[in-house]
Amino acid sequence: MLDNTVVLVVIGASISLVTSVVVTALHARQIRRAELRTSTRTSARNLTSAFIAERDGTADDTDFLRESELTVMSMTDRKTRERLSAVVRLLREHDLPEVEQLSGVSATSAKRVLCDHALDVLGAHLRSDRLPEVPAVMRKLLSVEEEALSIHSGEAPKPSAPIEKSPVTPRPRHTGTAKSPGSGGGTARKTTKSTKTAAKPTGKSGGRTTTATTEEEDPKKESTFWDD
Repeated sequence: MLDNTVVLVVIGASISLVTSVVVTALHARQIRRAELRTSTRTSARNLTSAFIAERDGTADDTDFLRESELTVMSMTDRKTRERLSAVVRLLREHDLPEVEQLSGVSATSAKRVLCDHALDVLGAHLRSDRLPEVPAVMRKLLSVEEEALSIHSGEAPKPSAPIEKSPVTPRPRHTGTAKSPGSGGGTARKTTKSTKTAAKPTGKSGGRTTTATTEEEDPKKESTFWDD
């Protein structure tokens, strides 16, 4: 009986200890999430005020960019952080002559569009909505960003890769001298028949005919030789 009581006490104490540890860990996790959520909202509000001041032209560019970059890095939402980081980076580079020339967008227009898009992103983040689409001006700036920075730093732009040509398959040539099997067979048969017919002698007249034919062919050969 004593042994059973001790075992029950040990089991009860173990359950109480495990429950206390789990509850404490969950409570600490909830507190940490609440603190992160509060700090993120505070950062979003601070960024909203900073972007409004930058759009209206009442903020110092150096302090604004430095503080905005530090504030964006502390945000917990990955998509919002990446989008705002791109906006801050383009605001740092939008007034470069190379960027204006390649994108065809003036520095004033680019600044206004980037600030408005950052405010839309921050508003969607505070409302827990889906982030808005990237505007066309920002996409154009992102597409020429790397090339403009390379030109500004004095580096030559990378040449485009050559176009690889597919191998050409050789095709058989048509000479037009092929003969059909039927015509060739008929010619061979006619030649054989004519040879056999010419080879058969027909008495004295056959011999005379062969001799006359030979005498007629010899002068032709001699005339052909002297013509050559």
